[in-house]
Amino acid sequence: MKKGRKTQQMTFSTEFRPEVLTRTLMFSPLFCEQPRNETDKRFDAAKFHWDEAKVKVLLVVRRYCVSQVDITGHTLTDYKYKDIEYMAKVADHPGAFVVAAGGFGRLHMFLTEQRDDVMKAIILASRSNIGYDIAVHRDLITQHDFLERRLGKYSDDDSITSLTEFKVQKHTPRYLEPAPRILALSENCIIERDPSTYIVVTIRPLSEVFALIRYTNDPQRFSIEYVNGIVRKYSATERDALLCSILDGVRASGNRDVCVKMTRTNRGQRLGPLHLPVEEEVESQYLKYLVNTPPSVQFHEAVEKFNSNVAYSGLNHAVSSEGIFSENKEKLINGSLTALLMKEGDQSSLPNDRLEEQFHALRRLVASKAGYEAFTSLTNFQGDSWEEGGSSPPQEGRRDQPCLCGLLVRPHAAHARHYDLRQEQMNKSSLLSSKPFLEMVLEPLKTHVRVGGVGLVVSSILDFFTFAVCPPYSETTEAEKFDMVLELISGLSPL
Repeated sequence: MKKGRKTQQMTFSTEFRPEVLTRTLMFSPLFCEQPRNETDKRFDAAKFHWDEAKVKVLLVVRRYCVSQVDITGHTLTDYKYKDIEYMAKVADHPGAFVVAAGGFGRLHMFLTEQRDDVMKAIILASRSNIGYDIAVHRDLITQHDFLERRLGKYSDDDSITSLTEFKVQKHTPRYLEPAPRILALSENCIIERDPSTYIVVTIRPLSEVFALIRYTNDPQRFSIEYVNGIVRKYSATERDALLCSILDGVRASGNRDVCVKMTRTNRGQRLGPLHLPVEEEVESQYLKYLVNTPPSVQFHEAVEKFNSNVAYSGLNHAVSSEGIFSENKEKLINGSLTALLMKEGDQSSLPNDRLEEQFHALRRLVASKAGYEAFTSLTNFQGDSWEEGGSSPPQEGRRDQPCLCGLLVRPHAAHARHYDLRQEQMNKSSLLSSKPFLEMVLEPLKTHVRVGGVGLVVSSILDFFTFAVCPPYSETTEAEKFDMVLELISGLSPL
């Protein structure tokens, strides 16, 4: 740092050094001068495309990545050094080498007359700027090996066999017009196929999906946000049915942190990478932000920051630890819930994005053991007043079914020692006690199914009643409530 005529040097330490340095170098032109006599190295090359065509490109070795640039000078993609697992030469293709990147051995093949110079430049730039050593495999691979292993560890039949498929248009800077694709789901992956050849264009594991973005200004547009920060944009005529399928597939694969929202995650608000949970201190800090919001921060900003740092599946540090100076997490969670319910504002006049943020925060809080128990213990959170028109739950029933599902069954059940069967029975008893409320929950089901409406709403309502009357969840449903729910469902008029 330049301080007057002097230069001050500051030293930091972090377990995320490659990520920090990569991000810093990405945005460094915005806040510091480019080092003198340092220019990006450029090499003429060709990319061995997924359809086996050889496309002319320019490989630009930058300080934090090697960029693939087309003949017009437009950057097609960046291979960040921190994401490159290894490089290897191709035996039966002079001047060819492969780059394995993406975390699962996905291979990218390039051909250039300056192969050794390119590989040396990449290794040197990564080592000197990021402090990350990229390995070069001694064993050469063949073009046949590349084609067989192009998709990395997801090259097997189970990973590329489609269970469901949708026609989409992919919006990417690579093409002037949206590219037609078949978006498919397999047991553990999201697959993009070329419609004319059915060749796999790209593949990504379901476990790396971070969020699904459903845009409100275009009924066909959506995006998939991944834990490495990549966002892929699409449009589809069956958008909501597609999103339902992706959501079910991702959660069936074991990824419980995914949710559907209207806007992309604000990376500037998250204290850490997306692929790892934040530390306990960060969670506690944002819980306190909800209770005692600083004067310089508006409440909706505190809610947004909380959602950016806490996983959709709930707090990772939600139980008080032993020790003299340990925090009472249960008290902190209850305080945050109370603050959220008291400061929620007029729900009928709030913008949709703020309303969504509030319910996402509520869902994250009730996913903890303390939040789950608070449903029947906090005065302004009890279900007893719902028939009289309590402020939050009835509106929640209209707008956010997933949050109701989180109150109906214990979301924290993955932690066996936190099981509380009695609490689940109490929550169900409160939620299912009001017949008018249940009729209100059923009303959107009749409306949307009849007119072919929002599939996500229908899916959430079906989940709600699944947790009420289908085994094994029905074991904690009282017989009287069980009969009433079944009677309401059977009484639905033909759709």
